[in-house]
Amino acid sequence: MEFIKQMIKTIKEQSKKKNSLYANIDWEKAKELFKQPLSLPDGKRLFPTTHEVLHILAAAGAIGLTFALPKAGATLARMILGVNTYSDWRINQVVSRLRKQKYISIKYNGDGSTTVKITKNGMTKALTYQLDTMILSKPKRWDKKWRVVIFDIPNKYKRVRDVFRMRLLQLDLYQLQESAYISPYPCFAEIEFLRALYGVTFTVRYLLVEKIEDDEFLRHKFDLI
Repeated sequence: MEFIKQMIKTIKEQSKKKNSLYANIDWEKAKELFKQPLSLPDGKRLFPTTHEVLHILAAAGAIGLTFALPKAGATLARMILGVNTYSDWRINQVVSRLRKQKYISIKYNGDGSTTVKITKNGMTKALTYQLDTMILSKPKRWDKKWRVVIFDIPNKYKRVRDVFRMRLLQLDLYQLQESAYISPYPCFAEIEFLRALYGVTFTVRYLLVEKIEDDEFLRHKFDLI
C-alpha cells in the first residue's frame, strides 16, 4: 500500500506540471466516472468539500458547462448539491477558495445572476479524486473464474504504463508477472474504462480464465479458502 500511496503522490505532483499525464486524456470517457451520485452530508457538516463541488460540476457534462445562480456561493449547495444544511458563509468560503485555485470560474452577470464554470484544472482535480477512490465490488460468492489483465505498453509511454500498473494494484489485482495481473472478481468495466482513459486500448487485454495451474497461493491471497 505504501507503493500505491507514493505513486498517487507522484501523479498528483506531475498533474501540476504543464505536460500533465492528463494533457491528452479522453474527457468524454472521463465523465463516466462522475455518473454515480455522491453520498451527501448527514447534517453534521457546515460546508461542502472540494470533492463534492467539483464532482457535481464535472458530472454535468463537458468542461465549461455553466450554472446560472441568482446568488453566488450560498445557493450553490441548494441548486447543485440539492441540500440545505450548509452554512451560507461557509459555502462562500469554499467557492472563493476554489476560484483562487482556478478550479472554477465565476462570472457576475448584468441580470444579477452568477455563472459558475468548472475549469480544465478543476476537471483534472475532480478526476484525480475519483480515480484515487476507485475500488472493485466483491461478490458474496466467487464464481471460480480468474480475471487476468495483460499489457504491453511501449517504453516510450513509461509514464502511462507506471500509472496504469498503479491503478491495477489500487484495484487489488495481484501481479503475476511484470505485465500480468490477476483478480477473482469481475473488473472488466474498470479495466475497459482505464485503458480507454489512458489511451492504451490496443495494448491491454482482459482474459476470463477458468483454471490456473497451482492457484492455491492465489486463493489464499484473496481469502478464497
